Amino acid sequence: MISPGSADDAPGAAALVAACYDDRVVTVAGLRYRMLSARSEDRFGWWKAEVDDRLVGWAYGGLNAFSLTRTTAFAGLLVHPSFRCQGVGAALWDEVSAHLETIGAARIVGHSRSDLYTVEFLLRRSFSMEGTDTSMAVDPRTIGSALAIPAHGIRIAPASELADDLARIFEADRQSTLDEPGPMDFSGMTFETWKQHQWDHPDCDHELCIVALDGEVVVGTSFLFADRAGGVAANGGTGVIRAYRGRGLGLLMKQHSLARAAEAGITRVFTQNDDTNAPMLAINKRLGYQPFTTGHSWVLER
Repeated sequence: MISPGSADDAPGAAALVAACYDDRVVTVAGLRYRMLSARSEDRFGWWKAEVDDRLVGWAYGGLNAFSLTRTTAFAGLLVHPSFRCQGVGAALWDEVSAHLETIGAARIVGHSRSDLYTVEFLLRRSFSMEGTDTSMAVDPRTIGSALAIPAHGIRIAPASELADDLARIFEADRQSTLDEPGPMDFSGMTFETWKQHQWDHPDCDHELCIVALDGEVVVGTSFLFADRAGGVAANGGTGVIRAYRGRGLGLLMKQHSLARAAEAGITRVFTQNDDTNAPMLAINKRLGYQPFTTGHSWVLER
């Protein structure tokens, strides 16, 4: 049975994500927050599929809060592996697609694993593959405690140190995010949307996130979303403003973040990067990340 989803479904939906993706960090608190904090103007909807009162499918769709263009949207759909190829995904997509049409979505972005069934499902619905990404994983305890020393004038600090002056962190993240490879559109990211979706997210671990400063100016950021109880975390974006690139700051920030994660009891950190993002892939390799899974980004133009 297909019906609208609500924040009360967060425990079942989080369990479903864990069953479908073994390279994601999704907590009940984080998923519930995403739903309850969604802005009304982004017109997000959620749907669930149940069999004998068991949640076996989950889908969502709404407008991209970070885009200047108010016709760009996100969509996602999951079906438990035991219930695939039974029409559950098709039924969920019908609900999401109708909703996206109603709210005027003209460009819809999604992400998937690379298995043949999923690829064929999306191609049949006129999605175009826009890119391929590699998920990688590392045990942060392998990084060791001998951290590299930043160049003269550069200071590495936990993001929590600037919790009372978030505008500096936001501006550095905004600048670097504009160059992020892939179909995501961050052209309209404001301080308010950034704070809501990034900083205030309950899984964004401010003690494990890192900033690089030149004097009082934040010139780089590296975010880590963590489930400390589960001992896992995921990189949530690492970037350096253009004038400071090529100095090894991305590597330095991620190294410090991983070292702090190890001290916090994290034993595995995941990351996903577009396969065209050669600088970040090189950083991950140097830090010991190992390839884990492959995924694709997709776009549907209407």
